[in-house]
Amino acid sequence: MLSLFFVAQIGGSSHITVDGDEAHHAINVTRLGVGDDVLLSDGAGNWASGTIITTEKRSFTLAISDRGSASASKPRITLVQALPKSDRVKEAIELVVEAGVDCIIPWAASRSISKWQEDSLAKWQSTVLAATKQSRRYFIAQVESAHSTKDLIGKLSGRQIVVLHESGINRISEVVNTSWAEYEEIFLVIGPEGGISPEELEEFARIGASVLSMGEPVFRSAHAGVAALSAVQALIGRW
Repeated sequence: MLSLFFVAQIGGSSHITVDGDEAHHAINVTRLGVGDDVLLSDGAGNWASGTIITTEKRSFTLAISDRGSASASKPRITLVQALPKSDRVKEAIELVVEAGVDCIIPWAASRSISKWQEDSLAKWQSTVLAATKQSRRYFIAQVESAHSTKDLIGKLSGRQIVVLHESGINRISEVVNTSWAEYEEIFLVIGPEGGISPEELEEFARIGASVLSMGEPVFRSAHAGVAALSAVQALIGRW
């Protein structure tokens, strides 16, 4: 399996030099050297593959053998993730990125235990980048700053929203189908460990959200996102 690294742009040159943190990781952590093949991407779908021909302490140069551009999956799927417990954040992000999420909106729900800190956005973005490399995706998922319930309701009003909650009368498989592939974007809302409050559920219902269940199992908040994302992608034919 070829290792994937990100650069600012791919361009059309026959050689690309990679420097900074990406090069440091490739040379000193992954231990790549002259003769090794790697993948590069700009995080926006463009990619190139080639062979390392020179290395320095914090840079390497690649002779490009192939390049291309991947198409973004449609519809766009955004996960609204209530802030998980601090020891579950990394796992929650890794799972949904590897499963193909396009955007993550952290949600400071009323029952969220964790708090959004000044450095939280940078940490979430760093985890997204690492998971994107692991899953060899050519698109880096967007991460927004944490939203309050009020801000979230304003942002999602009029959109196609699925709130995953055990109170849902219908299961996700009874509502979501291939016709949903025609939507521009689908929002999946996952509550905190303490659950979505009745008041929050009312607010989501007010803006037309579908409140659906995932059957009998009760997932951890950190695991519910990847389960819902996987189910929706399979049901709409994105997988």
